[in-house]
Amino acid sequence: MIQTPLGRIEITKDEKKVDCTIRRVRSDDWCPELNGRFAVLVDYIPDGQEHTVSCCIKGIRESKSDFIEPDERVDIKSFCRETTKLSIGLFSDIPDEWDKTPDDIMDYWTEYLKNGVQYHIRAGAKRAVYPFGIAWIEHKSEENEVQTSHGADPTIWYDEIRAEEKFVYCCVKQEIDKWDPYDFFPEAPSNEYDGESKRIVRRITVSSLTDEIAEAVAEVFSESFGLGEGFSADYCRDVAGKIEHRITKYENRLKNKR
Repeated sequence: MIQTPLGRIEITKDEKKVDCTIRRVRSDDWCPELNGRFAVLVDYIPDGQEHTVSCCIKGIRESKSDFIEPDERVDIKSFCRETTKLSIGLFSDIPDEWDKTPDDIMDYWTEYLKNGVQYHIRAGAKRAVYPFGIAWIEHKSEENEVQTSHGADPTIWYDEIRAEEKFVYCCVKQEIDKWDPYDFFPEAPSNEYDGESKRIVRRITVSSLTDEIAEAVAEVFSESFGLGEGFSADYCRDVAGKIEHRITKYENRLKNKR
């Protein structure tokens, strides 16, 4: 998880830890002084029940210096301690269509918590990815403290990161589908390891190198099939190299088209 100057960030579903994708986001011209900026994405699969998905700072106590910074498409809560300001953002529950109410079209509503923010997901919600943005600055001033609210706004980076995630997933899936990790199951169906492919994608990025990918593959397959099955990083290095090669090849092809 993400360690910040104000404490560790915890992502939970119904107050229990949940798998999520975490990405470091580059600062831009609107927030050049940030010390940390992260994207968190939680893949929600509906089951007909209501749920909560939360992003909170573990152990932080409520303070009079905490405040909210809502905008048109984003809800943000900020926490100030001494010279540090940290902001957490999530999609607003206000619909874009002015002639409709949130109950008409939104699958969720949002809530500010003492130590973070959360989505309340309705029972009839469709499958979706729920994002949180986290940003902090360690030497805030009246001039630069606005940068955290920009940095924590998930509407800025959501589409780009989702597109990158789909691109990386396609590369991972194609190589994992061809891989026979046990060396005796060459006729495995093409979707045999779809769950593992998705979990690998949560641990790597488009710029990950072979060693990092090999570690991710080893961790995921060890979690699925047991540590005793021999899924070491060295064992997974060959398929990891093929994944890196495919990502690089596709990325270069996209660059040449631009």
